[in-house]
Amino acid sequence: MALRKILGEFFQPQRLAVFLFFAAFFLVGQQVYDDYGISWDEPTQLEIGKANYRYLVKGDPSLLEMRDRYYGPLFEIFLVRVMVQVPSREMYLSRHWWNFIAFFAGVAGFAILLERIYPRRWFVFLGCLFLVLTPRIFADAFYNSKDIPFLSATIWGMLALILYLQKPGLLRVGFLSLASAIMVGIRLPGIFLTGVVLVLIGREMMAHRLSFLGGVRDGLVYLILSAGLIFAFYPVLWHDPLGELGRAFETMARFPQYLPVLYLGQFLSPQNLPWHYLPVWMAITVPIPYLALAMIGGSVTLWKWVNHPRSVYHEASTPWVLAALWLFTPWMAVLLLHSALYDGWRQMYFLYPAVVLFSVQGWEHLHKMIVRINFSPIFQKGLLGGLLGVVFIPVTVWMIAFHPYQNVYFNRLAGRDMQTVKMRFDLDYWGLAYREGLESLLRLDARGRIKVFADTPAGVRNAAILATSEEHRLDFVDDPGEADYFIGNYRWHPADYPYSDEVVTIWVGNAKILSVFRLPPIH
Repeated sequence: MALRKILGEFFQPQRLAVFLFFAAFFLVGQQVYDDYGISWDEPTQLEIGKANYRYLVKGDPSLLEMRDRYYGPLFEIFLVRVMVQVPSREMYLSRHWWNFIAFFAGVAGFAILLERIYPRRWFVFLGCLFLVLTPRIFADAFYNSKDIPFLSATIWGMLALILYLQKPGLLRVGFLSLASAIMVGIRLPGIFLTGVVLVLIGREMMAHRLSFLGGVRDGLVYLILSAGLIFAFYPVLWHDPLGELGRAFETMARFPQYLPVLYLGQFLSPQNLPWHYLPVWMAITVPIPYLALAMIGGSVTLWKWVNHPRSVYHEASTPWVLAALWLFTPWMAVLLLHSALYDGWRQMYFLYPAVVLFSVQGWEHLHKMIVRINFSPIFQKGLLGGLLGVVFIPVTVWMIAFHPYQNVYFNRLAGRDMQTVKMRFDLDYWGLAYREGLESLLRLDARGRIKVFADTPAGVRNAAILATSEEHRLDFVDDPGEADYFIGNYRWHPADYPYSDEVVTIWVGNAKILSVFRLPPIH
């Protein structure tokens, strides 16, 4: 009877759908993780991991002189620790696999978080689909070892906070402290969770769900444990904890990054971006149906709070207060500190699960409206199924059609076609298309040595993911006049290149994201 009960629960349609989703998601990840090129930042991230690991194991002080020493080291140390001494191609593929595993763990945590909010597992399934079928998030899941692990850690941090708020206790305070420290250990902006935790503990005390002494005790234990664990996870702090921590926040708040970004057709400094930079980038790179549902969900919540202000303190509002703080607190911090943002909004991907929470709430509201209408059950299910198709099928088809370049996804709000978008925003700013461009060039030219000029450093870096025998055939030169071929991915160069003999082209829609040109010999 016990076995029959367990099997019966497992084969419930909702539970089975979630299980099949995660099985399919994992299998897809295993099939495609080796399709992506090396992103612009990966070699730097690798060096950060190595320097921290050498400091940790051998006391090598070179870490203390690194320009990028304040970048969160925790995930990079892990990647170095699990790597074996293998050629560069296998090393980068290993990093891509582990990066995907980190994202998979984040989606699993998101499913648990959704279960704490929605008893109906269809909504859990829906929320996971929103997160995974966001093209830019999906692509970055394989090579972005800063922002995607941080997104996953943030999900687990918020889950730990929800668990604590639902049942306060010192054990859950410990889990929350660990999750907070892991967030900061991956990226310093994770410190924002500390503010959210203290605000929500104060809210629980004001709502009399937590005693004053209990709240003060839990808050102090959380702060002390978190501080100790952050110190343990950040080797650069060990020799001068307070001094280095202050310098770390000062540096990362206004990181000295001056490479221009193409935004709305103009090249701007990352240090002087307009206030609307983040919301515009989110609006043009998240599928429009997801945004529409999030706006519905957010509007429903706001309407309730405006009409019943005291409901903000109700226990049922806790997930939405958390989601609002999650979404807006970091953005406000960026605006107040005038922090530099780079191409796109990848540094703020950790906000996206909060958007998805509102998208799921928007769907719940739409679902209730359709159910209330006096339609037959069959028609209701058909209508809901059709709406889900409109939400997910177009973006899924796009992701498959342009694999592995989901990182250049834009919706119609960005422009009527990809060529229009290309003149307004950089497309493949990560430089991932260089891998396919180099592979195509090596197939095209069978000579033992080929002289190549790469328009950006990412072109040279992507040679490291080629087979060793092929990598050695490429001779990168510093002057196009010395090269047999020119390869460029149009970063900072929305117009066509001034060459005519184009031998390799990679398209997304009607826009070129990479070209290889044969150069005429110099006489």
